[in-house]
Amino acid sequence: MAGSRRELIGLGHDLQLVSEVAAAAALSAPEVFFTAAELRHFAASAVPPQSLAGGFAAKEALFKALPPTARPWFWTDAELVHDGRGAPGFRLRGALADELAHRRPQVSVSLSHSGGFVSAVVLVTGTAGRANRFRNTIDRAVRHVLRRNTADPAGAPQ
Repeated sequence: MAGSRRELIGLGHDLQLVSEVAAAAALSAPEVFFTAAELRHFAASAVPPQSLAGGFAAKEALFKALPPTARPWFWTDAELVHDGRGAPGFRLRGALADELAHRRPQVSVSLSHSGGFVSAVVLVTGTAGRANRFRNTIDRAVRHVLRRNTADPAGAPQ
């Protein structure tokens, strides 16, 4: 984003054993942990249990990366989506989207499968918070004053 300042909001990681997640039948109930669209995507994948475990790991990693919120939100407020190339990402909605709207979060997701495990890493960045914007304004003002008041060779301000 040109001209905007982004800051790290959070970083999360999760490692899941595919067989444990696949055995949890409750994860297949629509609109409880996953949206109906997420469940359809997992079912249509080449290895559905692995895809389900990847979705679970991605959401766990996201929740570890997110800051605390004032209002409760649901697992389905973070919907795992995939772009045209199949790369994962999140669509935030509901209470979670409302809570984070002022930060304009960007969520990056990386999923990896190896053997019977799935690993997910989530990076959440957003616009600088109010305190950082104030601090950055002060920093700019101080730099401006220092440029105007350069020291002479003897070290005394001019």
